[in-house]
Amino acid sequence: KQYLVEEERVVYFAFGRMNPPTIGHGKLMDKLASVAGRKPYKLFLSQSNDKKDNPVQYQDKVKHVRKMFPKHARSVMINKKVKTPFDALSALYDEGFRKVVMVAGSDRVQAYDLRLNKYNGKKGAHGFYNFENGVKIVSAGQRDPDAKGAEGASGTKQRGYAADNDFTGFSQGLPKTMSTGDAKRLFNDVRKGMGLKEQMVFKNHVQFEPVS
Repeated sequence: KQYLVEEERVVYFAFGRMNPPTIGHGKLMDKLASVAGRKPYKLFLSQSNDKKDNPVQYQDKVKHVRKMFPKHARSVMINKKVKTPFDALSALYDEGFRKVVMVAGSDRVQAYDLRLNKYNGKKGAHGFYNFENGVKIVSAGQRDPDAKGAEGASGTKQRGYAADNDFTGFSQGLPKTMSTGDAKRLFNDVRKGMGLKEQMVFKNHVQFEPVS
């Protein structure tokens, strides 16, 4: 009891598809960390897996996100029970947090606010959560990089580059701090998830000047 009085159990979190992760997702995580300040923050990833939109498998995706954004690695959760934002909230509530703030792409703030607060204090298939003052949603300041179509162009482009076997284009959507080896592994995981052959030889396109 004394412990709960002394410390306000506040947690910040985000939930993303990140299939594959890109530099756009790095901005979301930087925003999450800056809003949280000294409070704990956590990132949960969806477990959706299909050839078209979600080619990278869950556990591989967690490994890639941790390597791409090492300063946030400890905050990237792996929990097979968490498949939706509702599951994430229930898990956080079970950990003892009583106040929660979610950081999301600007185009999803309103939808999350309505849906997640609808179940605050109500039991459901996801479990139960009852946060003080409900679930607060904060905008990450840009459109969600996971959205479909033009809004989520980065993820769509990355899958396109992988399908076209264009490693040079694919690498432009990754942080410069990521090693070439890790970038190639991610590239091949995307291709493998799409049912395509893994690429063993990576050639950079070289344009020669015309010779008379």
